[in-house]
Amino acid sequence: MSPAPRVGRFLGALALPTFALALGISVLTTYAPLLLGEATSSAGAIGIAVGAEGAFALFLPLLIGSLSDRTQSRFGRRIPYALVGVPLLVAPLAILPFAHGYAETVALVSLFFIGYHIYYPPYQALFAELVPATHQGRAQGWQGVMRGLGLGVALVAGGLLLSVWTPLPFLLAAAAAVLATVVLVREVRGKTLAPVAAPDVPRVPGPGVLRLVRERPDVRAFVAANALWELSFMGLKTFIVLFVVKGLGESVGTASAVMGVVAGAYVIAAFGAGRLADSIGVHRLMRVSIWVYGVGLLVGAGLSSFGSFLIGLPLIALAGAVVMTLPYGILVGITPAGAEGALSGLFGFSRALGAVLGPIVVGVAIDVLAPVFPATNGYGAMWIAIGAPILLSLPFLNALKAEEPEAVEAADPVVAAIDDLALAA
Repeated sequence: MSPAPRVGRFLGALALPTFALALGISVLTTYAPLLLGEATSSAGAIGIAVGAEGAFALFLPLLIGSLSDRTQSRFGRRIPYALVGVPLLVAPLAILPFAHGYAETVALVSLFFIGYHIYYPPYQALFAELVPATHQGRAQGWQGVMRGLGLGVALVAGGLLLSVWTPLPFLLAAAAAVLATVVLVREVRGKTLAPVAAPDVPRVPGPGVLRLVRERPDVRAFVAANALWELSFMGLKTFIVLFVVKGLGESVGTASAVMGVVAGAYVIAAFGAGRLADSIGVHRLMRVSIWVYGVGLLVGAGLSSFGSFLIGLPLIALAGAVVMTLPYGILVGITPAGAEGALSGLFGFSRALGAVLGPIVVGVAIDVLAPVFPATNGYGAMWIAIGAPILLSLPFLNALKAEEPEAVEAADPVVAAIDDLALAA
């Protein structure tokens, strides 16, 4: 087998839990409201139950990520958290369709989010710990593809499975999480690839979260930039259907088709963005994508017909997918050895911060600026609110001083190391 397929196999196996986690959280957040609707007639109560993720996401990643830097076990530093987290998120998925009371359902949803945020930061840190900098773009491309596929399967197949038997999508998501974790443990158990350190040099815990934030301006810049990117994404995801339906006067079916285009562009861009980033540099590709995406979003504020909206949608969706695929690859470039978990926790925290603020900021912008956009019933303001944060992130991106690796040939010793790691599994 040639080196390239071996590298691809390893990166694919490492990214597989991303598919399972995206599938699980998408099934839960999309279809749990239907179950909650049987237990309560209050939309606010349903929103509070599903929105509980924000409460956990703002503190658990910071705690768990840092703890994983200091964990020693026969499974390594990161895998124990996956082994603890997977039953905590699988059990709620399996039990939730059979729950009847509101309190019981809320408890299960909360338990899922606890398990998710115990699992994810240490798992994400594996990409910084095991993948050489020369392959980080490709690794993030794999994750982007898996994330897009998980979301797509949940939204498309989930509805069909739900009509066959209500528990079916939940049970399949639970099974996917278990199988993906088995593959993950099999691939990385007891293995560490540290390209910057000699094999016989023990890896010691790096600086903690507070020290990193206090002493590293580049870390602070990344947290700010990533929060702005996530704010824009969550604002778009929350209001895009309302824009198409109430702003442009189209049907819900048309809005679903638009979402399909966006999801398809996400998978395509994620697949290509990783290799391109490894070739030309992740920072360079991000800067170009941010300009295209941010300006494109601002132009969208002036559109009031569905036809004109469709013309620019594919290009904007592709640029946006690149912006949402590569951030962790940037973070890896500024991660000190031994602090992969701490920075992975900060990554989760910054995303959660943006996710909490995004719907609020965009919603307020639509209310306040509605008179300026009468042609779209005020919803044109959405594009200003999600475009401005993208462009505002540029100074923070420019403040990051991570070195960009040159493209390497397969014969490079680091690539050979990752090949050996894949073959040893």
